[in-house]
Amino acid sequence: MEKEILILCQVTIEPSDIWGMWDIKMYIFLLMGEIPRLLDDENGYGPNGKNYIAHVDIPVNVLKAFEELKVEYADLVRAANPLYASKE
Repeated sequence: MEKEILILCQVTIEPSDIWGMWDIKMYIFLLMGEIPRLLDDENGYGPNGKNYIAHVDIPVNVLKAFEELKVEYADLVRAANPLYASKE
């Protein structure tokens, strides 16, 4: 069975055989879901959205990196699970 190797930001990430570790796609899935939540807009968790958290200033280079990663990993941007939404 051939293992998939991903190269992110000039870092080679190889699959791990360590018991209990997720594969790299799971980590990307989790991380790609965080930036949309941190945004302080109508969809985010900040005061201008759900108001769950205080305003977060996300550095421009982080937003740029997120946008670049979305090109390759758009299917891994995690949407919020409505089962865990606050009851308003």
